[in-house]
Amino acid sequence: MGGLCGKSAKQDAPIEAQRRRLSVSQADQVKTQGDDSKGLHAVATGNDVMDLFPNTGRKMSIGGAHAAGPQKGFENKKVDLMGDKDILATHHVGFACKKGLKPESPNQDDFFILQVDDWGMYGVFDGHGPCGHDVSLFVNKMLPGQILRDSAFETKPDQAFTTAFKATHNLMQGEKCQFDASLSGTTCTVVLHRAGMLHAAHAGDSRAVLARKQGGKWRAEDLTPDHKPELDEERKRIQQSGGEVRKLAGDIPHRVFAKGKMYPGLAMSRSLGDNVAHTVGVSEVPDVVSVQVTEEAKFAIVCSDGVWEFISSQEAVDMVAGFGKAHVQDATDSLCKEAWKRWIDEEGNVVDDITAIVVWLNDA
Repeated sequence: MGGLCGKSAKQDAPIEAQRRRLSVSQADQVKTQGDDSKGLHAVATGNDVMDLFPNTGRKMSIGGAHAAGPQKGFENKKVDLMGDKDILATHHVGFACKKGLKPESPNQDDFFILQVDDWGMYGVFDGHGPCGHDVSLFVNKMLPGQILRDSAFETKPDQAFTTAFKATHNLMQGEKCQFDASLSGTTCTVVLHRAGMLHAAHAGDSRAVLARKQGGKWRAEDLTPDHKPELDEERKRIQQSGGEVRKLAGDIPHRVFAKGKMYPGLAMSRSLGDNVAHTVGVSEVPDVVSVQVTEEAKFAIVCSDGVWEFISSQEAVDMVAGFGKAHVQDATDSLCKEAWKRWIDEEGNVVDDITAIVVWLNDA
C-alpha cells in the first residue's frame, strides 16, 4: 500500500480525495496483463461450463473477457459469448459492464450470465487493488464451474455456493497463483433462478435486489446486505483476528486495517482474494438467502457498487420498472447512464466501474 504500509495508526494520513469512495484506501501501480498472464487466461477460459450440459436444449453463456488494450470511460467491457444469444431476449435479461474513470485502473468489474433451458445463474464481481482485474476475471471464469460441479448444486444450492466461494478463494493462495492477490481481491455476488426459487450468495457489496409489486406499488427488497466492516458481527470477527476498523480523515467508508498499521485499507469485510486482509478477519464465506418467486416478485437487479454508491435500491427498482419487461436492455443501459451521471455530479473526475444485470422473473 505505497509507502504507508509500515506506519502506525497514530500517523494516519488523510485519504486522497480521488480514493475516498473506492474499495482500497491506497493504490500501488496497477499491474496490467502481459505475457506472464497467458497461463492464467488459458486455465480460466478452459473451465467451460457449457460442456456440463451436453443434452440440454437452449443454452447460453456470456461473461467478461480480457481487454486487449486500454478502454475509454463508459466503454463496454469485452465479452466471451457461447451459445444462443437470443436467449437473453427470450428470458428478458439485460446487462452492462462499463469502464469507469478510476485514477489508475482498467475496468476491474466482471460478470457472467448462464442460461440453460428454464433456469439461469448470474454473477457480478467488483475487483480492487493492483491486480483486481485479474482477480475478478479469474473468479468470473472459475466460480461457475465450482458451483455447478458441486454434488449439492441440485438439492442444496446454498451449500454448493459456500463450498465454491471457499474453493475459488483458495485457488488464489500460494505460489501456483499466477497473479498477486495479497492486496487485490473482488466482491462476489451470484444469483440462481431455478424451479420457482431465487438463491443469492454474496461476499462484499455488489448488491442483489428483488423488485416486488404489491397493491400496484413497487417495493425493493435487498437480498444481499452490504458487508461493511463497521457492522457489529463483522467488526467483532475482524477484531478477534487481529484487525481493526477505522475511518480515515476525509474518507467516506470505514475500512479494515491490521492493528496499528495503514494496510490493507479495505472498505468491505468479505471478499475473495485480498490475502493480507484475510489474515486480519476479512472472510470469503458468503451469506446465502433463498426466497420463493411468488407472483408479486417481478424482477431482480444485481449490480456493483458503481451503481449503488449514489442510487438506492428503491430508485433502481423504480427506474427499471418504468421501462417494462419488453425493454429490459434499455432499462439496464439507462440505470448505468444515471449511475455515471451521479458520479460525475458528485465526484467530478472519478467514476467507479459500473456493472448491472436485470432479470425479469414474472410478468408486470
